[in-house]
Amino acid sequence: MVVDWNVVSSIATAAGSIATGVGVLFGAWQIRLSKKQAQAEFEDHLDQQYRILSMDIPVDVLIGKEPKAEEKAMVRELVYNYLDLSNEQVYLRAKGRITQYTWLSWSSGIKAHLERPAFKAVFDEVSEMSGFTYLEKLVRLDFDTDPISWFK
Repeated sequence: MVVDWNVVSSIATAAGSIATGVGVLFGAWQIRLSKKQAQAEFEDHLDQQYRILSMDIPVDVLIGKEPKAEEKAMVRELVYNYLDLSNEQVYLRAKGRITQYTWLSWSSGIKAHLERPAFKAVFDEVSEMSGFTYLEKLVRLDFDTDPISWFK
């Protein structure tokens, strides 16, 4: 039997090309998976900040009741910190760092909180002096636009 080394070489080259293509596709898939995981961890970290903050806000305030007289100063500080976090969340969405799925959840939560008396009172009090420009814009636009569209 005569071996045609040109055919063997061509087959080996083709096999190598296919293996390289598969490797590139696998690498791209791994990068995409890593990016999604990093995105989820980033968003989870912000969710954790909210959970920690909200645990200190009295339940009555979270369900829309006025804070007790002795709680007012503490609630004011906590709500201010919540507004600061919300402003950061809006900013991160405007910059494309938050997924649409997460943004829809966050924006509905922000809107619901700002409809509660204690949150609305603090927001109204500090909005012009606070520098919460992203949150203020979202409220001014009545939550009708996705902040990601603000810079396109």
